[in-house]
Amino acid sequence: MEQEEQGLTDFGELTDVGLRTAWPHEAHNFTPWLAENLDRLSEAIGVDLDAETTEAPVGQFAGDILATGPEGQSVLIENQLESSDHSHLGQIMTYLAGLDARIVVWVARDFAEPHLSAIQWLNRHTDDEFAFFAVRLRVVRIADSPLAPIFEIAAKPNEWERQVRHRSTGPRAELVKAYREFWTHYAQRYSEDGIRANHGLANFWVRPRNDAPTISMAFSFARGHVGIFLTPRGLSEEAMEEWVGERRHLIGETLDGGKTHHRKRFHTDDRAQWDAACDWLHEQLGRYRAIFEADPEGPEGASDGP
Repeated sequence: MEQEEQGLTDFGELTDVGLRTAWPHEAHNFTPWLAENLDRLSEAIGVDLDAETTEAPVGQFAGDILATGPEGQSVLIENQLESSDHSHLGQIMTYLAGLDARIVVWVARDFAEPHLSAIQWLNRHTDDEFAFFAVRLRVVRIADSPLAPIFEIAAKPNEWERQVRHRSTGPRAELVKAYREFWTHYAQRYSEDGIRANHGLANFWVRPRNDAPTISMAFSFARGHVGIFLTPRGLSEEAMEEWVGERRHLIGETLDGGKTHHRKRFHTDDRAQWDAACDWLHEQLGRYRAIFEADPEGPEGASDGP
C-alpha cells in the first residue's frame, strides 16, 4: 500500500529457461515451431522469410528448414538446441551447395568463437548475394509468465542494414512490387485458394492437402509467363520420378521427371491479362490437386474435385 501511495511499482526479474523446457525435441518440437513462427526470426535478422519445407534432403543429410527470401532467394535455416559444433558447420557448407542457398541462418543456444569466426569469414569472402547469420536463441520468463523466445544476432554481414536499404529501391524493388500486386489480384479473384494478398514473392508455395506433405505445388509469376510446378518434400529424385510415372496417364506430358514445371505464356506486364493468368493458375491448381488425390491405378480419379 505504501508503495502504491508513493507511485512505486514492483518489477519482476527476467530469468532464462532451458531451451528444452520449451521444446523437448529439436526435430519434433523446435523445427516445426520455428517453421510456423518464422516472423519472429525474420524480425530479428531483418529478412522476410516464407517457409517452404522442413528436412530438405541433400544426399544423406537433411537441412532443417528451407525458406524463401524477399527476392526469391533460397534461405537455409539450420538450428540447434545446444551449443554450436563442427558437425553443424560442416552440414551447413554441404547444404549451401546442395540447396543452392543464398542466405544461411544458423540458430543455436550459443556459439563457440571459432564458429563465429567462420561465419564472419564467409561474409567477408563471398559475393554480396550471399549472407550468413549466427543467431543465439534464448527462452525467458518473468515469475510464472508464459515462456518467451528471444533471437539475438551474434554475427551478420558487414553493412547488412545498408544492403537491405539498397535492395529496397531500384528495378528489383519494382519487380517485387509487381509480384505483390499480382498476388493481391489473385487473392481477390480466388480467395479460397489461400494466397496471401501481401505476399511479395515470385513463387508461392501451396500444399495440396495435409495427408500428402511429401509433394508441394508452387505458383510462379515472371515476365512473360506464369507457371505451376511440383517439388519433392523429403523424396529422392528417383522417388519423385516414380510418383510422376505412376500418374503419367493423369498428368500427360506437361511434366518431365523429378523437376516438374508447367508454364503458360502471358504478357504479364499487361495488367489486362492478369485475369486470364489467374484463371489459368486456378484451373491448374484444381487439376493437380485432383491428381494428388487420385488413385494412380486408374484414370477415373482425375475427375474428382480438388
